[in-house]
Amino acid sequence: MKQELDTLLNKKMDRKDFLKHVAIAVVALTGVGALLKTLAPAPKQAPAVSHNGYGASVYGGQKVS
Repeated sequence: MKQELDTLLNKKMDRKDFLKHVAIAVVALTGVGALLKTLAPAPKQAPAVSHNGYGASVYGGQKVS
C-alpha cells in the first residue's frame, strides 16, 4: 500500500486528475466511517419505567410531572 501511495504522489497529473483523486478519497473516507457507524453495536438503553398502578398516583409516594 505504501508503494502505491508513493507512486500516486509522484505521478504527474493535471488539476482535473487531482480533483478526481481527492473526490474518490473523500468518498472512501466518509463511506468507511458510515459503514463502521452502521456496524457498531447500539448502546444499551435502560428499560423504561412503567408509571401504571398505585405507585404512579400522588398518593403512592411518587410525583409524576
